[in-house]
Amino acid sequence: MSSASVRTGHRGQSAAAGEGAGWQVWASLGAAILVAALLAAWLMGWLSYGTDPRVAEILVLQEQAREQFAATGGPQTIADATAAATMMNTIRAKVEALPPSLRPQVEQQGSSVFRSAMRARIDAYFTAPADQRQALLDRQIDQEEMMRKAFEAGQAVAGMMGGGQQTAGQAPAGQQAGGQAASSPPAGGPPRGGTEEDRNRWRKSMIDRTTPEQRARYVEYRRAMDERREQRGLPSGWGR
Repeated sequence: MSSASVRTGHRGQSAAAGEGAGWQVWASLGAAILVAALLAAWLMGWLSYGTDPRVAEILVLQEQAREQFAATGGPQTIADATAAATMMNTIRAKVEALPPSLRPQVEQQGSSVFRSAMRARIDAYFTAPADQRQALLDRQIDQEEMMRKAFEAGQAVAGMMGGGQQTAGQAPAGQQAGGQAASSPPAGGPPRGGTEEDRNRWRKSMIDRTTPEQRARYVEYRRAMDERREQRGLPSGWGR
């Protein structure tokens, strides 16, 4: 074999080795970029493996709130209402801190908890004897008023601690435009302080999940509730 052939063979082997090394560099770089992209997606909530710990925590809190309400039918004292309002505000804050991609699951359960609680109140009204329904409505109204006062007290405290800063054109914390007091409902419940469009969207989403019979019962219950609230000199309840 001539020396020229040997040199040519060496150059071919060197070129092949160089190409192999180049591909290894590009493969390593691509793998690093992929890992970085997956990590960023996970941190932003676009990817999840199993239940995200933040979601799991909120689901547990929602279930605890549901069990607490089911056990008592609502707050019996202002202390009960304050504890319930604190839990609801905690849940709401944790939901709002989630990436948008993780919110649907907890919002869906929150809506389910609220619908279950509302159905329980409506069922209690229709199963009560006719001569006991007004007393039942009065107990439910008293519970609503305790919750309203508990939420307003929490908002007042937040405002004094600097948590209720407002921007130009906004009503003060805890107050709607026109001076009407606002109260935050349970997570998954009807919005307060938002626009009429927001409230209409919430009502439609609730209606879409009910049967015609359930809607008829809700309308009759709401009519009786609002009528009794008016007799007692109180405004309409949540979601109106």
